[in-house]
Amino acid sequence: MFEGRDVQHLRKLQLYQSFQLYLRCAQLLSNVPCCLARDLPSRAYFKQARCLLTAGTFIWVILCCYQATVKLLELPIPFFTAVLYVNEMVLNLCITVQTMLRGYSETVRYSQCLERIVTVAATVSSSEWTELLLYLRLRLYWFGIFFTLTSGVGLAVAHLFFGGIWSTLFTMGAYVLPNMLASMSLAQYYAGTVLIYKLQHTVNQQLRTAIGKHRAVRLQEIKHLYLQLDHCVQLMTRSYEVAIVTNVFLAINVTSLLLLEIYQYLQANELQANSIYIVSNVMWLALYICLLLMVLYPCDMIKREQMRFGTILFELSHSGKAATVGEDQQMALLRLLTLGRKRIVPTACGLLKLELSSLSSIFVALLSFMIILIQFDSAKLNKRDGRVTAIDQLYTPTNS
Repeated sequence: MFEGRDVQHLRKLQLYQSFQLYLRCAQLLSNVPCCLARDLPSRAYFKQARCLLTAGTFIWVILCCYQATVKLLELPIPFFTAVLYVNEMVLNLCITVQTMLRGYSETVRYSQCLERIVTVAATVSSSEWTELLLYLRLRLYWFGIFFTLTSGVGLAVAHLFFGGIWSTLFTMGAYVLPNMLASMSLAQYYAGTVLIYKLQHTVNQQLRTAIGKHRAVRLQEIKHLYLQLDHCVQLMTRSYEVAIVTNVFLAINVTSLLLLEIYQYLQANELQANSIYIVSNVMWLALYICLLLMVLYPCDMIKREQMRFGTILFELSHSGKAATVGEDQQMALLRLLTLGRKRIVPTACGLLKLELSSLSSIFVALLSFMIILIQFDSAKLNKRDGRVTAIDQLYTPTNS
């Protein structure tokens, strides 16, 4: 028993050490509970610095979003287009509030989910666990580089083409910081679901090799591991569902506006002069698509592994190798368990199914928005003083 606890403690420590830098940054922005990394060294002033940084960031985002909303409402653009731009500011503000409250409101779920993941991780070898953490760390590392590059291009465009330091600070507060906080939250969800997927794959392998005279006991252990991982999925869905739905709405909203701006730049017949804006918009589009896939793809893979678990059970139960009554009972219980959950797909707030098929619904909503936006734009209602897009008018003072 004590040996098992020692292994769990070692797995938890390896997990902390693999993501120590990210964890500290997320804690400073109240994106992760402060007590989550209690095994790591901390300083007495850490909580005070956290509160000051959180408050400063929150005030900064509020002021920038408010100013952007006021300016957007004054611009001579179609009503539907203005609504989408204002929605973007409102959703950015909502995401900022949600992510910063996570550090205070989700402590219990974080701890419960972490304990279950570590419990299952204790059953895998140290080399497999190390390889899994390295795989996950590299994925998050490349995503961090891509987000930094995209944000850097956006800030460079604001600084060089829209008026210097003030435009840069405004872009940082109104656009980059909310997206950074959202990306940090979804990166946590991605990390958790990838861990669950990989561990479920390992459990499936253990089930396939569960043979011998102690097979009934082994099946009981595997059932316990399966339930631990399934409960982790439910905990993570409940913890992140509001953030996921908000980010999906934001992705649809922003993607439609980014595509509209690209369309407007192409229609302006000044491709060389507007190429930097088009590149920036394409990078932001790729970022939002990446955020959607970070949520939906791991969940879809978890569901496939759970269905594979049931398939392996079916194969074992018809292999003719069951020898004891206890083994038959465990096999029957596992089959009932997997059949009962086979058609259950996790949903965020009862609105969004967390599977890849949801991309079709998102695409339909995006296509509808684009048709309406382009119809309004074809009337040239949002062109003024040679400015191509609403963003140009937002950054450039109007001459009334």
